[in-house]
Amino acid sequence: MSRGAKTAELERLSAERGQSQAELTTSSSQESGFAHVTVLRDAVTQAVVAAAAGADDALVVDCTLGGGGHAEAILQALPGARVIGLDRDESAIAAASARLSAFGPRFRAVHTPFGRLAEVLRELGQPDATAIIADLGVSSHQFDTAERGFSLRHEGPLDMRMDRSTGLTLAERLAAISLEELADVLYAYGDIRRSIGTARIVLQSVQEGADTTAKLAQRLAARLPRDRNVHPATLVFQALRIWVNGELDELEALLRDAPGLLQEGGVLAVISFHSGEDRLVKQAMRAQAPKKYGEFMRGKPQAAGDEEVRDNPRARSARLRLLWRSRRGEPLDGPDEDEDS
Repeated sequence: MSRGAKTAELERLSAERGQSQAELTTSSSQESGFAHVTVLRDAVTQAVVAAAAGADDALVVDCTLGGGGHAEAILQALPGARVIGLDRDESAIAAASARLSAFGPRFRAVHTPFGRLAEVLRELGQPDATAIIADLGVSSHQFDTAERGFSLRHEGPLDMRMDRSTGLTLAERLAAISLEELADVLYAYGDIRRSIGTARIVLQSVQEGADTTAKLAQRLAARLPRDRNVHPATLVFQALRIWVNGELDELEALLRDAPGLLQEGGVLAVISFHSGEDRLVKQAMRAQAPKKYGEFMRGKPQAAGDEEVRDNPRARSARLRLLWRSRRGEPLDGPDEDEDS
């Protein structure tokens, strides 16, 4: 089925149910303490509905469950679908489970990093999935909850673990890393060019008593070049967070396993927020779909629209990439190379 046919099928299904994508709920999980605005919700839902066209028992895996926004939209749009939600953050699991309780057995949450996708499906006796989605951004809740140690603005511990039940905190990791190793982390995960000097500032700041996120951010702001629009510590904190959580290792495992777990006609949808992640996603999808026609086809990259960015500034750097698996005998119509920026 071509992409145009999939879109037409989505519109037909929406009309039959008397709802449009705009009518899907936009609520967050604030009442359960996990506030998060879902990014590119409608675009992801549209892709999943198109992949599930004609299937009464679609299985969708939301690899980054978060507050449950994508999962909720999909469960509403596909009344016969089931969603398995993965998340390494126990507070996200609790919030999403409360939010989605009305869907009963159609929703199931699993506390695990998404790099274990293949193992989870095998343990659940599921050979494949109609759609696999992943939103690689840190949730608003994690940024805004001081004690999680992600925020530049709030006094919190040097933690940054997405799963606080396991692993070393940022403080513990910084106490054991060399200057050269930290410089490599900052360069690889934050695109920080003067990484040796920045690494030295980080380690000296911690050794001199910057034992909270706000104190570390203040020390970095005082010694790093300033940008009117971006806090000087932003890329440093991004790199440290990715390092603490092994995020790119998890992403590489997901991108390696997910295409082989898609049913015919299925879709892998990945939202990334910085160049390192997006580069990995793009390269992995290109490796699966190097030509215009084949078993797998890449969809054209999508960004958040002006209205969404206005309502949720954190969406401004979001980029959605799709990888479709063709149905037997029905090659997909994918983008030309020059369309894939």
